[in-house]
Amino acid sequence: MRERFYRIHRVPEFREWFDEQTEKTKVQVDDRLSKIQDEGHFGDHKSVSEDDDVWELKWKNGRRVYYSYIPEKKILILFGGNKNGQEKDIRKAKSLYKKYTL
Repeated sequence: MRERFYRIHRVPEFREWFDEQTEKTKVQVDDRLSKIQDEGHFGDHKSVSEDDDVWELKWKNGRRVYYSYIPEKKILILFGGNKNGQEKDIRKAKSLYKKYTL
């Protein structure tokens, strides 16, 4: 059995957001998360916080998924959104990061 690059933990708030998405969006997000987990490939991503606690996965259509890296090869998926609500979504992701890591 092949070792995974990262272990992904989806917080309840992310699951709620994910469940509201279209099937096409769900497939695209799952595909991206699988590539991170199995290959260590993040694609288009960047930090959205000064201290690099929260990062975003970016899609050309404006979709965003916010995550945080946890040592020991774990990724904590915090929240999803789109470019239109990005500032609010980033604040929410930062709040969730504190909730689940402190």
